[in-house]
Amino acid sequence: MTLTELQTEVYNLTGRSDRVAETLSAIRAATLKAHQSDYYPKDIFETAVDFGAYSYVQAMDYRSLVPRWRALKYLRKYDPTTMIPGTMLEVIVPENIFDKYKMQKSDICYMAGAYLQVNSSAQDRYYLLGCYVNPDVTVTGYSSWVALDHPYYIVFDAAATVFKAIGKDDEAAAYRLLVQEQLAMLRASNLTATGF
Repeated sequence: MTLTELQTEVYNLTGRSDRVAETLSAIRAATLKAHQSDYYPKDIFETAVDFGAYSYVQAMDYRSLVPRWRALKYLRKYDPTTMIPGTMLEVIVPENIFDKYKMQKSDICYMAGAYLQVNSSAQDRYYLLGCYVNPDVTVTGYSSWVALDHPYYIVFDAAATVFKAIGKDDEAAAYRLLVQEQLAMLRASNLTATGF
């Protein structure tokens, strides 16, 4: 469903088409909540990264490259001339950068604040980055695979939020139960990229 179609569905359930701002806010929040409920393959964004110079150690301000960044999935070396991906870097936590001999590991990457840090075994410049991104929930650019494939998660969650805002706690609670059913279906159908 489009953003307009989602709004219409919520208005139909709540009977409150006068609550435009609350409905829109509830839909946007429900969309983010749906995508952030797990790490779905459909939320992975892949792009080539050019650090601009060859080096063993690189740092990237990931939000400047991917504004809707959510989490790192992978980073691998990349040859842009042949377009062949190479070695997959190990994604670690910062405190694990040293091996048992207290030497810094190579072919690793980790998140530290606003930067993705890279330590390569060779001087590299190009990488292939895979990361989870949040959906576009702006009014003009709204885009969500959940809205297309599982729209009633968003509709029921938004309706529950609007009902709660207007003091209809029983209706809000009833729709929260429906949201849980929709979430179970969302996860069952989307946690893997292939079906059974």
